[in-house]
Amino acid sequence: MADTIDQQQWSVILGADLLQKPDAAAANTTTSTTATTDNNTLTQWLLAGEYGPALKSTIAAEIFGTQLAETDPDVVALETSLDLSAFLSKRIHAYLQATPASSSASTSSATLDVLSVGIASLYAFVQAGWTGPELGFEPVDLLPAHIRTKAKDLDKQALDKLSVGGEELYHLSPQILFLHFSRILLVDHLEDLKKADALVAKSAPWWALRTLFLQQRTLEGPTGLLQEQMVTLIDELEAVLTKEVEREQGSLEAIDKKEVLTRFWIEKGLVLHWYTEDTKAYEAFQKAQTSSGFRFKVTGALGKRTKFQQFDTSQLVVVAESSRDMASSRPSAYKSEAGSGPKNLEHNDDTVLEKIQFSELSEEDRARLGELDLDPSKEIEDLHPIDHALLLAFCLNIKNTNPAHGLTVEQMFPFVTRVLETPNNWTIYTMALLLRSRLEADKSRTVERGALQLQALVDQTRIQDETSTTRERMHHFFSVLLPSKWELEKELAEQYMALGVVRSAMDIFERLELWEDVIACHQFLDQTEKAKTLCNDLLKNSPGNPKLLCILGDLDQDPEKYKEAWEASGKRFARAQRSLGAYYFKREQFQEAMVCYQLALKINPLFENSWYVLGCIGMQVEDYDVAIEAFTKVVSIDQTNGEAWNNIAAIHMRRKNNLDAQHALRQALKEKRESWKIWSNYMYCSMDVGDFTEAIRAMGMLVELRWKIKKEDNTEEIVDIVVLDRIVQGLTRDLKDLYSRSVAFQEQKIEELLLGITNRITTDPRIWRVCVKFYFWKKNFPECLECQLKAYRSVIHNPKIETEEAEFEKAVEAAIEMVD
Repeated sequence: MADTIDQQQWSVILGADLLQKPDAAAANTTTSTTATTDNNTLTQWLLAGEYGPALKSTIAAEIFGTQLAETDPDVVALETSLDLSAFLSKRIHAYLQATPASSSASTSSATLDVLSVGIASLYAFVQAGWTGPELGFEPVDLLPAHIRTKAKDLDKQALDKLSVGGEELYHLSPQILFLHFSRILLVDHLEDLKKADALVAKSAPWWALRTLFLQQRTLEGPTGLLQEQMVTLIDELEAVLTKEVEREQGSLEAIDKKEVLTRFWIEKGLVLHWYTEDTKAYEAFQKAQTSSGFRFKVTGALGKRTKFQQFDTSQLVVVAESSRDMASSRPSAYKSEAGSGPKNLEHNDDTVLEKIQFSELSEEDRARLGELDLDPSKEIEDLHPIDHALLLAFCLNIKNTNPAHGLTVEQMFPFVTRVLETPNNWTIYTMALLLRSRLEADKSRTVERGALQLQALVDQTRIQDETSTTRERMHHFFSVLLPSKWELEKELAEQYMALGVVRSAMDIFERLELWEDVIACHQFLDQTEKAKTLCNDLLKNSPGNPKLLCILGDLDQDPEKYKEAWEASGKRFARAQRSLGAYYFKREQFQEAMVCYQLALKINPLFENSWYVLGCIGMQVEDYDVAIEAFTKVVSIDQTNGEAWNNIAAIHMRRKNNLDAQHALRQALKEKRESWKIWSNYMYCSMDVGDFTEAIRAMGMLVELRWKIKKEDNTEEIVDIVVLDRIVQGLTRDLKDLYSRSVAFQEQKIEELLLGITNRITTDPRIWRVCVKFYFWKKNFPECLECQLKAYRSVIHNPKIETEEAEFEKAVEAAIEMVD
């Protein structure tokens, strides 16, 4: 019995086809059957993607109380309070505590029943909001008949219960009660499930993690509370899987140990990626690759991109192959037939080829690929679907860890192209097409195809697609970050906005009731009054709506509207305080702004920009404790925020903690290498701590960057003469650096620095005088004299010498110095 239950729960995680699909009548039968049949039937419906029959089964009816009469005390209490949590909690406890004779037989587990019903609810929500097609029934149909008239009130209650940290759910989320059901069954009663059955406790945290992540993706913004809960579940699940993998003859041996581990690491990486913890996410993706045995390499190959190209040029390409074990276990049941699945639109361009035409590899190219003996010019080998998902995960990581420019797009394209070449799963193929449409949005030759492809992806979820089953669509849903239907439509509208098709974009926003975006469209069209009228009309229908009050406050720049929104939300709507804080910050009312941002961040601490502004406020009012805490939070959320690292360094410098400041500036330069201001700060900080090596390097970079943006006559803004002179004095006076080394060991670097400066700037006598000191110390007297002459010439060639007494006196001093 234990092995059967263990195998069932892991098979549902993988979607493994271990059992045959039951007869359709089995779901509606009221005939007394053994619990083995009941439980297996429920598992089979989940594996078959038939969530309706699973949720209408006798087991689900007992848990949801579908057959309860209107006079039942629990139904009366639910009708009065609309508290589904209390109602279902009582039903779950009763079901778990029931005797085997009344609820499950010797080979079944009541705990697995509850878990299976929760999983079916979760998948039903995914089908309704992400993959389609329509379910054909409403979640309220699962509840007692007398309660079904309260559907709107229950939806409203669910939206309120599922909102976290001041972040609201999208109010038109389809069939939101399914998510509420799964949250109650899989998350709120996780501890009850683990206590009731230790076997089911192995996979229950995974389903709780998936439920919470789906809830987070449905919210308007990230929340720290859900993040903490998910991290705890990930750690718990990692410990369980480690133990299961080490156990010989365990259930994972019978299913697919490699794929279970690969899926876990991918899902962990996607959660970390969502919260922009990209370094940790990349580590998780690497572990997924190790578990899978998947091998890939980003390399170059000769090929043509255009129809009229006469010669081959180097093209970026991903060559990859799945491990033989994974390839042999590829489930053919989930593979789309040729030509089926999401529609892949063609370029139809008169110049650009549909795909790169690669030439055959030379022996040198083959040697460069090493063990990956793959030729991109020949037939591409099919990959396991989970390896496709892994490629897309690495692609997303490239986006998050690189600047938003053309080079990053070129780095991402080969990953997406490799997935599109061998489609074998509806969900992953859809995600790849979506990523390609995003990458093509900024290119003039592909922007049209990108927008049309996005429209095709939106359309495919509205209709019954006979070429792909619900089972296939769900099989790898949690291994990719596929947006919901409404998010896809919003993205399409934003693409229309970028193309200037504002009217079409506004139609979509209005249908989705995204009023903030509708008002933005009106503002784009200079229809501010129309936007205000719309907002006021909406408030008449929904008085006290915090979001609408904030939008109206934005339009009128009225702080009272933000305060009204804050009070109307019961002091839970963090956006109201963020908007009020921004209002005060723009008007330099820093103390008031600080209070607002602190209130907002207390509710939801995952808003990086709010922490950054709070840090800036702290610096303005010289409250450095608040500032350092705020900027530290910024870099903990996003380690690549160079400006935040720079501000941390500035605070340390003001507190005379120069070593800490130098460390922070090093971090800043990793992300903002082209910022001359950060290089300037780094140079001063290095000089203050006596790190001559870094000061010389910083000055060299500073001169190079400033030379690009300044004219030659603004030499005082390009080179800090005082710092340059101090560097040379450190050499001539035989000073010691931060590490007790003589500065003399940097003689060559200093000379290279001086040559780099004088090659660019020849008219500043002060620079030549510093060179004189250096060559005099070096006892290179001819060069010393030459530099002195150049200093003198740069003074006497100044046209102001004939009209300004001060310049004339400088020339006289230079002449005397030259003679001496």
